[in-house]
Amino acid sequence: MTALWRRVGLGVLAGLVAAGLVLVGLMAVGAYVGAARAGWLRPDERAMRARYGLPNSRYVQVGGQALHVVDEGQGPVVMLVHGSFASVHMWDRWAEGLKAHHRVIRFDRPGMGLSGPNPQGRYDGEAEAALIAALVAQMHLPPFVLVGTSSAGEGVAHYAATHPQALRGIILANIAAGPLTTRPHLTPWFKGVLAFDGLLGGHHVPAFWRGILAMNFADPALVSPALVAQWTDLNNRAQGWPHRFGPRPPFSGTPADLAAIRVPALALWSDRDPEVTLARDGAQTLHLLGSARKSLVVVSRCGHMMPVECPQASLAPARRFLDQLESQP
Repeated sequence: MTALWRRVGLGVLAGLVAAGLVLVGLMAVGAYVGAARAGWLRPDERAMRARYGLPNSRYVQVGGQALHVVDEGQGPVVMLVHGSFASVHMWDRWAEGLKAHHRVIRFDRPGMGLSGPNPQGRYDGEAEAALIAALVAQMHLPPFVLVGTSSAGEGVAHYAATHPQALRGIILANIAAGPLTTRPHLTPWFKGVLAFDGLLGGHHVPAFWRGILAMNFADPALVSPALVAQWTDLNNRAQGWPHRFGPRPPFSGTPADLAAIRVPALALWSDRDPEVTLARDGAQTLHLLGSARKSLVVVSRCGHMMPVECPQASLAPARRFLDQLESQP
């Protein structure tokens, strides 16, 4: 009988301990959610610059926009414009391969990386094309080659359509050739992450960015902890910044802009891009481009994040395009 009561007592004690641990866990989660929503988990600006700034980083004002710019190398100018939620680091491997023979200019788009928010809270293609124009004027750049990937294609294409005299050529990599129509497939695990993440008031946990990156890589195993940490830190820096698009739906003006481009153009596409597919957006970009000299090159076994996942395979055709431009006035 004593042994029975002892077992009962131990069971009750174990239940109380388990309940206590659950309560402590719930309190910890509640504290985390509260701190995130209050903005207390936003990373320190000085720490961000120390961690993610580069030796040639400059922090400048361009038409009222606080902009992080990286300018390195010598030779013909190439400007690289990254995609949504990324930063100048998206182009690290490209810049390393180009700067021996080119002047390579990168900048963090407004509201991303180490740049500040757009003063008017605008993040549409016309606003970004105007920013590129202001940066080009401020830096007194000669005619250059402009490269844009993913959502940067909207602003890059608009700039190319409206500033043909400023460009020697253009490279468009995995851009949206028109309004997006596809919806990503979400696993049950990632749906759970999104549900919890939605409680955090614009702060995002690392699991959120790991899921986003994994969906956009052909090989999710290549998504490293360092890359996840970088995206988490730099995007949490922008928590609470105002964000709105222009009067038109995103990418709705891109077809007309592509048709207006006249400079030599390279469309660079991944064969496993789930977001802007080769069959739809790649083919449409090549078809719409008004350039007399245009081509489409496919990068095999690569996803949407081409400069990060497949830097060497995507840089090789880009360098051939640049060499052709420089050998043929």
